[in-house]
Amino acid sequence: MKYLHEILWYLSLPLTIVISYYAVLFGLKKFNKLNEADEQNNNE
Repeated sequence: MKYLHEILWYLSLPLTIVISYYAVLFGLKKFNKLNEADEQNNNE
């Protein structure tokens, strides 16, 4: 139980990187969808 805090601390950095990676991918997909819809509206 003594090392649980240290183990969780060392695992938190890769977990944070993975979460931020998927958050950026989600944001880019959302932005691309909005951008494509906006371009289609402007072309009409």
